[in-house]
Amino acid sequence: MKLWARKTYRIGMGSLFPIIYYFTPHKYFTLLVVAYFLGIMTVVEILRRFIKGAWKVMVEHSHGILKLEEARTFVGTTSFLIAVFIVIAAFDKSIAITAIVFLTFGDAMATIVGMKIGRIRTFMGKTLEGSIAFFVTCVVLGYLLSLTPRLYLSWPLILWGAAAATVIEMLPLRVDDNLTVGIGTAIVMQIVKMV
Repeated sequence: MKLWARKTYRIGMGSLFPIIYYFTPHKYFTLLVVAYFLGIMTVVEILRRFIKGAWKVMVEHSHGILKLEEARTFVGTTSFLIAVFIVIAAFDKSIAITAIVFLTFGDAMATIVGMKIGRIRTFMGKTLEGSIAFFVTCVVLGYLLSLTPRLYLSWPLILWGAAAATVIEMLPLRVDDNLTVGIGTAIVMQIVKMV
């Protein structure tokens, strides 16, 4: 596994959907794009589960993007795409875009910082440095998104969303955080917006 290859791929893939969604008037086109990629990943999931050795071949030819350990669960990209589809389908544009951006960039920064300079382990197994990087990244990006026309984000919404994303990413859940962070963040932000 090559950390930089994986995170560059994730940031590229993760940035695609908020950009498409921002520039389209309705969510349906973006959902179709996400569904297209989900269809591809469904084929990948079927191949790796039912054809012996298929996953190993995919990993060897992925240039460090895939990792062999993912063979026991959904591939991270599949979980990510499911979360993106649900968030775009269920929440308004400002919250959906923010939750996806937090998931994409916050997770990447937490992993990079945690692996490169992380020293202090939390009781949940993650590094404190990685979690701080996750939160700070989300706050900065939330602020930048709040300056974007047609996205309506208040400071409380940004801070609660960043905190929710950070805490959910830290939790030692059995469910892939590619699935839980985006959806959980969007739910918390929606509750804050309604209060």
